[in-house]
Amino acid sequence: MADIREYKKMKEQKSNVVSGKSRFNVQPLPPSAQKGKNAPDDTEYDDTFDDEDYSRQLKMHRIRSVIAGIAVLALAALGVVYIISNVDNHTYSGYTIVNSVTRDDVQNVKYYEFADGYVKCSNDGIIYYDYKGNAIWNQTYEMKSPQLVTCKECLAVGDINGSTIYVFNTKGMLGSIDTSLSISQIDVGGTGLVAAVLEDTSSNYINMYEPSGEKVYSVKTTLSGDGYPLNISISEDMTKLIASYVYVSGESIKTNVVFYNFSDVGQNETERVVGGFNHYDSTIVPEVDFLSDTCAIAIGEDVLSIYKIKEFPNLQKEIKLDGNIERVFTSSRYIGILMENKESGDNFKLMVYDNSGNKVSETAFNTSYDTIKFDNDSIILYNDNTFTLMNIKGKQLANLRFDLPVEEILSAGSRGSYMVVNSTYVQEIRLK
Repeated sequence: MADIREYKKMKEQKSNVVSGKSRFNVQPLPPSAQKGKNAPDDTEYDDTFDDEDYSRQLKMHRIRSVIAGIAVLALAALGVVYIISNVDNHTYSGYTIVNSVTRDDVQNVKYYEFADGYVKCSNDGIIYYDYKGNAIWNQTYEMKSPQLVTCKECLAVGDINGSTIYVFNTKGMLGSIDTSLSISQIDVGGTGLVAAVLEDTSSNYINMYEPSGEKVYSVKTTLSGDGYPLNISISEDMTKLIASYVYVSGESIKTNVVFYNFSDVGQNETERVVGGFNHYDSTIVPEVDFLSDTCAIAIGEDVLSIYKIKEFPNLQKEIKLDGNIERVFTSSRYIGILMENKESGDNFKLMVYDNSGNKVSETAFNTSYDTIKFDNDSIILYNDNTFTLMNIKGKQLANLRFDLPVEEILSAGSRGSYMVVNSTYVQEIRLK
């Protein structure tokens, strides 16, 4: 029995050696040093190492890895470009109704896009809804002529010719403001600060308020000196303000565009004025707007001015326009100008510029639209029964008609999804 046990023990030990398993954690020899097809019995293992050859192979391996990585990134980029191009040029022939809510409105109700839903605003109050029509918050008030402005997740409603302003975010009311003087215009910033143009008998004030009603600053302007403030806009960070003033002297009319800075940069400047431009001669400039914290525009009757402002403003580009401007609409990236078309048989010409003043597209058409606006890289155009969707290059992607008269069409977060407010319903639709 002892001989059999010894034999089995020796066999197991031999098996462990052959299989490469070791009880002492010793690494097996490389294949070139083991006996086999490529290593004859009389071949000895050469443990010398060629550093130069190893470095060359390592370098080639790294080069191949970099080339492979670049190829993968290039293919991925081409794939993204292909997908974006297909989405950007995808056309639609109809729509489906995803959700429908029956309207129970009073008269003089308006709908506005806001955050992740929409608001319904009237003389009696305001309600914020999600896209499914669920009310998030509701606030009552009494106003004769409410004006609503938004900035990302903040909005303000001011009573034009009255003296009350309400400020909200997505969670509800932040506060209310009593201006004492008559309100002619308001604007709101990214955290709820409100700028208001107020009228007195011989002067005007541009005041900034906290949502709580506390006055942050005040700029006094006189009709005889500065002129009448036609339009104002504040930057999202609420440190800069642009205003256009019209000044009448005898038979001449002048427009001044003035920049204010309410950060530390402007505290040493008179009335916090950091720049003024009076090169408009007899042209009225009824609209100014901040596209971003560092880019503002002024639009006159026949001119588009683009200003860049970090601390002090500079006129970056001025574009002379041939014809009468019918409408202007903006986004953070683009400026849209609708004009009468004198160059062809079409009634209208729509020109789109980027925020550096480069022309992106020019499109002519005959249809008269009540509303034209940007929706990211799309343009929405509609009247009471027709809805047209274009990409930013002017290509028509959809041209639809509705059964009921349309009052508003609001973006529902992505191209192809919209809230349609008609005479009876508020409907969430998806183009197909």
